[in-house]
Amino acid sequence: MRYVIYGVNRVAKDFLYLFEQLEIVYFFDDTIRGNSFLNRPVYLFDCAVKKRDFDQIIVCDFQKKEKIQKLQNLGLIYQKDFVCEEDFFKELDDISVPTDKKIAIWGTGVVAKEFELYSKELDIDCYIDTFRSNHTFLGIRVLEPMEIENWEEYFVIIAVNKDKMIKKNLQEYGMKEGIGYISYQKISGLPSSMLKRTIFDLSYYDLECNTMLNHLEIFSEGNTRCCCTTFVKQNLDNIFEKSSYDLWNSNLHKIMCLSTENRTYSFCDKNICPLFIKKKKKEGIFSDKEYKKMSEKPEVLALGHDSSCNLSCSTCRKEVYYVKGIELDFINKISEIIKSEYLGGCKFLILAGDGELFASEVYQKIYKDEKCNPPYIRILSNGTLFTPQKWEELSRGKTGKIMLTVSADAFYKETYEKIRKNGNFENLKRNLEFASQLRKRNELRYFRLNFVVQKENYLEMIPFVKWGEQLGVDEVFFTKILNWGTYTDEQFQDISMLEKDGITPKFELKKILEDPVIKNSSIVDLGTIQYAHKRDKTDIVENYYMWELEKRGGKIFDDTKEKNSFI
Repeated sequence: MRYVIYGVNRVAKDFLYLFEQLEIVYFFDDTIRGNSFLNRPVYLFDCAVKKRDFDQIIVCDFQKKEKIQKLQNLGLIYQKDFVCEEDFFKELDDISVPTDKKIAIWGTGVVAKEFELYSKELDIDCYIDTFRSNHTFLGIRVLEPMEIENWEEYFVIIAVNKDKMIKKNLQEYGMKEGIGYISYQKISGLPSSMLKRTIFDLSYYDLECNTMLNHLEIFSEGNTRCCCTTFVKQNLDNIFEKSSYDLWNSNLHKIMCLSTENRTYSFCDKNICPLFIKKKKKEGIFSDKEYKKMSEKPEVLALGHDSSCNLSCSTCRKEVYYVKGIELDFINKISEIIKSEYLGGCKFLILAGDGELFASEVYQKIYKDEKCNPPYIRILSNGTLFTPQKWEELSRGKTGKIMLTVSADAFYKETYEKIRKNGNFENLKRNLEFASQLRKRNELRYFRLNFVVQKENYLEMIPFVKWGEQLGVDEVFFTKILNWGTYTDEQFQDISMLEKDGITPKFELKKILEDPVIKNSSIVDLGTIQYAHKRDKTDIVENYYMWELEKRGGKIFDDTKEKNSFI
């Protein structure tokens, strides 16, 4: 079918980013600034409608009322002679919420609260909680599973992060995935609604971040995201549901990439991502640059699918945990897919977003796989197992640059062993001294200490910075504590050193942040703590994690600029 587009604007540009397969003959508009747009001719309205060398007009604009009226004045009929760009959006969806069933949301925690933003159009009958603590949630009744007599009456949306057991329970009730139940991410991530959110966003940021074009995170249950899981809450598809090619080239991923190309950043958490510190949203429409396409494969790969760890940090878990049995079998299946479909195209590998690399046989098997030899490797660790023997194993056979980030969270032994339970502070100190020597010899290309600021440790921020300077680290990175479902709202507000807005520091923390050691040290980065955070002058970022490392670690990735597409 031959189309012409009525509208020479950003909406039309965004529309073709997703629907590039359509045969678009030319564009036309009421006024024009040039003779071509997106490599196609452009005509004025009167000239275009007289040509009639097309089958249908597609109206593209933020406000289409006047355009539609103008077409109707010529006797043209909607859905016959012309359509709107939104009429194509539903073609992107492969699922829908049934209208003949009651809607139930399984979950009453942090995820369910976040999902409320996307569920306002749903007529929710009830919430389900395996261990109900309240009889209502967000003003709607809460039921325990045993209280539901006929599951066939319901369509269940699972609003928890780790949903494997819930899915198993629903299957035992005779429910089928996609028919009787579905993950909340599938609903919040419907391509049609996602596209609406970004294509009609009338604002932009003076920032070019291409992370989503080259980055993939694989975490629990085989779920994926195309940026840091802290900064972007929207999942892509699960690696069990689609091949690596189909997942990477999915409509959902294209829409996420569009949101950074049109610079709306509609799905990014601007209150957490450091790239948005002191960058203000601008009213208007940015569309001057040519939109980039995503890389052929994910070139930056961050893995966090095994939660096995030798510590039980208070911010993360209540006890030391190692996966085993059926769960271990499942995680090994994730690893096999990673090794067969994702490792080959990886140029920058990040291990491990969840758990501890040196306590996980799963991660170590991936690391030792013959396909795993990317030019760049970043290790995220608690440092307690980073011994000379482990370093020898880590560096054996690897030709790429290795970078180390250690999360320590304290300067004094008592505080450390209270926050990082099962940790031995003397062992940590010894291992950090060893890492310091590796960095001085440039065997480690980058060395960073992380510190999650909370009530228990904020008074140790200043000596922690001095310790980092003594060790010769590239960076000391402070972040605000986040609630991963470990705390109630009341508990979290008590331990957080920020006010309820998540931005304003409490008085006690503000005094620490004003100290010259924090303000003037060249190795300090306040990360997700926005108060007094210095605005970064860089407005072009090819990948967030690479930018983050090069801010203080030097030109780590500089030698690949001519070879790698993601630089």
